Amino acid sequence: MAVRPFRPDIELKKTLQINVPDSELNLLRQKLELARLPTNLINEQWAEYNGVTVKKVKNVLHFWQNSYNWREEEARLNDLPQYTADVQVAGFGDIEMHFVHSKSAAADAVPLLFIHGWPGSFAEVTKILPILNKAGFHVVAPSLPGYGFSQCPDKPGFKNEQDAQAITMPEPKFDKEPDYTDFEKRSIEQQRRFTTDESAYYLVQGSKPRTLGFAMHDSPVGMLAWMMDKLFTWSDNYPWSPSEMITWTLLHYFPGPTTPFHMYRENNALKLHDIPYENIPTGVSAFPGEMEMVPRIWAEQTANIVFWQEHEKGGHFAAWENPEALAGDMVKFFRSEWKKIA
Repeated sequence: MAVRPFRPDIELKKTLQINVPDSELNLLRQKLELARLPTNLINEQWAEYNGVTVKKVKNVLHFWQNSYNWREEEARLNDLPQYTADVQVAGFGDIEMHFVHSKSAAADAVPLLFIHGWPGSFAEVTKILPILNKAGFHVVAPSLPGYGFSQCPDKPGFKNEQDAQAITMPEPKFDKEPDYTDFEKRSIEQQRRFTTDESAYYLVQGSKPRTLGFAMHDSPVGMLAWMMDKLFTWSDNYPWSPSEMITWTLLHYFPGPTTPFHMYRENNALKLHDIPYENIPTGVSAFPGEMEMVPRIWAEQTANIVFWQEHEKGGHFAAWENPEALAGDMVKFFRSEWKKIA
């Protein structure tokens, strides 16, 4: 969380209602019926410890084929006030951006920008939105360029260096080893485990996004399994329902999964060197299941940390897993900092 002004030059272009064509849904049903699952791995004991077993995928696939209703999920998503607008980006011209824009009834409401990551989408704001609106925040939640219903730039070089830096913050050097809390010790160990055991996706998406995209674009079940791995391993034992997993998958599958993968290629953190210090007042909600949570003293090497709150429940998808805790932190932090600049 950081305090920055909104761009005043953006005008709403039109409202948006999601309406996936029937032809796409018919094709999806055919692909699900033709899904080919492994038959020689039923009793295997050597696979990844991520819960994405053949049995689990088979059960979710059965639910998808027989019970899941995209139109119902689509209607729920369309309850969110959505718009598009053209945003001028130097060197890239106008980029048509999709976003949720939900206003608070409060007369002194504070504008707040909620940004998702991968493998999430604008829909991550759903649970936290009413809490923030009630607390006095106008909320804007965009689909990042290339995600969901936002345009993807055709030219190379469209980067988001801050996102890449957050993903790969290196361990700073200290003259004396800090006295870490139990929470911080756990965070360090988890970050090291993530780097060693869970970062292959980053290398694949960062080097071969288009090649991987052909497989994911063609196979909804393949895309589901790829998403399930991240939802399971990056959350803090959140009980993902079949409907949640499928909807999150389809929000990448229908628009096309390749362009979000491409973000990793453009923002290859392995090519970054010195991380610039961020002077903007920054707040951190620290959740134990976040795969690359760092100690506060590490974060203070790269940002002006003025708010820090640790929680005992929640992971990478905190707005979905523990919306009350994250919203509470956002209200405290932004209300406090907004008073200083309003």
